[in-house]
Amino acid sequence: MLGWAQVVRWRPDRLQQAVGLINAEYNELTACSDDLRGIAVPDGWSGPAAGAAMREARRIARLLDEWAAEIAAARRAIGDVGDAITGVVHGVEEAEALATRYGFRIGEDGAVIDPGMPAGVPEDQRETVARDRAAMAMELADRVGEVLRQAEDIDSDFCLVLDRILSGHTLDVDPARTSLAAAGAAGDALGSLSILAPPPDGDPARNAAWWASLSRNQQLVLIRDHPELVGNRDGVAAWARNEANLAMLPRERDRLRQEYDRVLAQSDGGLPKALQLLGIQAKLDSLDAIDAMMHLPDGTVNPERQLLSLDLTGRAAKAAIAHGDVDTARHVAVFTPGMNSAVDQNMAGYVNDMEHVQRGAEKLARLRGDGGSVATVTWLGYEPPAVPVDGKGMEAGKAVADLLDGSAAQDGAEKLARFNEGINASRPDDPHLTALGHSYGSLTTGIALQRNTGVDDVVFFGSPGISDTPDLPVNPVGLNNELSSLQVPSGHAYNLSAEGDPIAHDVPQLGRYGSSPATMPGMQQLSTHEAISPDGQRLVAAHGHSEYTEVLADGTESTSVYNIQAIVAGTPQVAITEAR
Repeated sequence: MLGWAQVVRWRPDRLQQAVGLINAEYNELTACSDDLRGIAVPDGWSGPAAGAAMREARRIARLLDEWAAEIAAARRAIGDVGDAITGVVHGVEEAEALATRYGFRIGEDGAVIDPGMPAGVPEDQRETVARDRAAMAMELADRVGEVLRQAEDIDSDFCLVLDRILSGHTLDVDPARTSLAAAGAAGDALGSLSILAPPPDGDPARNAAWWASLSRNQQLVLIRDHPELVGNRDGVAAWARNEANLAMLPRERDRLRQEYDRVLAQSDGGLPKALQLLGIQAKLDSLDAIDAMMHLPDGTVNPERQLLSLDLTGRAAKAAIAHGDVDTARHVAVFTPGMNSAVDQNMAGYVNDMEHVQRGAEKLARLRGDGGSVATVTWLGYEPPAVPVDGKGMEAGKAVADLLDGSAAQDGAEKLARFNEGINASRPDDPHLTALGHSYGSLTTGIALQRNTGVDDVVFFGSPGISDTPDLPVNPVGLNNELSSLQVPSGHAYNLSAEGDPIAHDVPQLGRYGSSPATMPGMQQLSTHEAISPDGQRLVAAHGHSEYTEVLADGTESTSVYNIQAIVAGTPQVAITEAR
């Protein structure tokens, strides 16, 4: 079994150099082409000597075929191993860089060594730091494990090819029916290495470690041949998820059209089949909506957007679309919409709202912050309930019961937590990550943040509550919903409650989803009223449940969207707080 001390010494250089030398030998051999097969006994020559000459010519031809296959197999295998080792080297470098950044060491046996709490950590932060270090130790162990798993897979595949070569069983075809070129092609196919399958448990940290241990060529092959293994895998780089999901769009459309035709052919005119057809059509409409969001008017892919998830399981389509580069942005925000949200109905509006937030936050970061770039993600990776709010009607296939029992939020929170963890795990650095949750999406976000997801700031707006545990009897201070249940740094949770918003002001009084974020001790309350920004910009008030990201036709922003941008940009000092 391979150990960490061995793998850290792996280098692809000599193997890559050997490919060139072997290729020269192979070309020299194939230059003979099939001349030997054209050798025939001269006319008129017969007898024992002629027969012996013919048999010898055929024997040499068989040897050349096997030799060509062996050389081709070795060339392909050595080339593939050299390429695969570049992924192992990258995985080792990422693991060791992370260990160094957070004050860990990786021993020669692959064990993660924690020298203990760094000196000078304030007492009120020690619990948070200890929790973060424990999570990082687990991530480092996952990375070491995936690098070793990849190394074992490479070693095993290479040994299988070498065994076939050494045993003389590289060519399993009739030599009388082949040529040197065909023999070489057969050997080349035999010499190809498999690509390591993703970890079975799908943990974001392990997914990130697996992806980092693959070579670039292996990654591209997976995206081309098996995009379904890449697109929705939390922890994989955003560029790869985007390419894989874009590749899945036409495949899923073809699959749904075939399913629609099949159900239509079986339809007896009854209600069950009719509802099934409506559900399939809604998913087809969702694919059209995603296509429109991801492409420019001229039909080309919008280079500023990334399709980070595409999920057609369940009753409704689910997706996540980013504006900006999630792989490189210094500041990343993940927005979770709430009630009445659906991919085929209003996701495009949310994506456009987040595009405005991205641009505004980037401007604030440039003028008042660290100057870092910003990416925003509209995450609709769950099926929120639909209720009549602000004149909106009920959506087909959803029920008010979803709003009352909270199951949609609990299911969505698990997926959202993994998505946020995946953003952090997929990057070698530590981006400033902000969670944004509106309405039922704030509940989903609050539940997700009860585990360590790497989120640095959170903004709730139009929130009915942020806990899946009822606060009964109703207590404005909150019996079970203190901010300590959220795993975000102290002082980094914010709330916006607009006037005239029944979800933010009335629903929390029921206590179903904990105490009201508007009165929760420690929650930073941001203004939604008319105001003037620190740089003199006039801001308008937000009213009701649906104006938190409002921007007027003339470009005037609401105070609430300005405040959201300030938190996303990492510039809370310019946010406008609610008057006490």
